[in-house]
Amino acid sequence: MKQQHTGMLLVATSAAGFATLAIFIKFAYAAGANTITILAGRFVLASICLALILKLRGTPLTIEKSLMKRLFLLGGLGYGAMSMLFALAVIYLPASLAAMLLYTYPAIVSVLSFFIGDEQFSWSKGLALGICFSGLFFVLGVSFDNINTLGFILGLGAAIVYAIYIVVGNRVLKNTDPLVTTTYVCIAAALVFVLSGVATNTLIFNLPAQGWLSIIAIALLPTIVSIIAFFAGLLRVGATNTSIISTLEPVITVLLSVALLNEKVTPQQIGGGVLILFGILILQLWAGNKEKRPKEMSCAHNDC
Repeated sequence: MKQQHTGMLLVATSAAGFATLAIFIKFAYAAGANTITILAGRFVLASICLALILKLRGTPLTIEKSLMKRLFLLGGLGYGAMSMLFALAVIYLPASLAAMLLYTYPAIVSVLSFFIGDEQFSWSKGLALGICFSGLFFVLGVSFDNINTLGFILGLGAAIVYAIYIVVGNRVLKNTDPLVTTTYVCIAAALVFVLSGVATNTLIFNLPAQGWLSIIAIALLPTIVSIIAFFAGLLRVGATNTSIISTLEPVITVLLSVALLNEKVTPQQIGGGVLILFGILILQLWAGNKEKRPKEMSCAHNDC
C-alpha cells in the first residue's frame, strides 16, 4: 500500500476512534457510572498507557519545570474543563447532537484567533464562518423547542473552552514532543478528577462489566489509538489532508449514534451538520488559515 493511502487510512482510523467518545460515555452512564468516575478512569488509564509508550520509544518524560506547570494548567483547567462539560452535555443531549455542537470549535478558534491578532480576516473566512454557524442554527432547530437548554449550554461551552485551550496552547507550547505534552496533560487531568472524586466521595468502583469496559474503551479508542493513528497519518499525508479527513469524526459519531443508540436525526440536523463540515473544509482549503487546525492542535497540544 502506498504511503499516501496508508496515511489516509490511519487518519480515518483516528477520526473513527475520536468519534466513539460520546457513544462510550453513553454506555458508561447506562451502566451506572457518573461523570467523575468516567473521566478519572479515562485519564488514569490514558496516562499509564502513554507513559509506557514513551518508555518503549525511549523518549524521556523529563521537561523543564516551567513547561510542566503550563502543561498541568492546560490539562487540569483547560482540557479537564472541556472534558467535563462535554461529558455532562452527553447526559442531556443525544450523542450525535453533542458531537456536532463540539465540532463548532474550529470556527470558534478562527474567531478567537482573529480578535487576538493571530490571524487576519478575509472574505473566505467570513463565508466559512457564516456557513458553520448557519449549520449550527439548523442543527439546533429554528425554534429550539426540542433542544435541552442546559445540554446546549454545556455542549457549546465545551466547544468554547476547547477553542480557548487550543489558542492558548498554540501560544505557550512550541517545539515540544506532542506525545510528551499529551502525557502530562492526561496526568494533570487524572489528578484533578481523582482528587475531586476522593474529596467528594463520588468515585464509583462497584460498576458492572459494561461500565468498566466502556471506561477502558474510552481510554483506548478515542484516546490512545486515535492519538497514535493521528500522528502516524499526519507524518504521511501532511496537516492539510489530515485536517480534511478528520472532518469524518462528527459524521461517524452521528452514524454510530443511530446504529448503536437508536438515536433519531432529522433531515434538518443532517443538513446543518453538512453545512458545518462544509464551512470547516472552506476554512482549511481556501481560507488561508495560518494556524494549525484545531484537531492537529488538539493532539499536538495534548488532546486525549
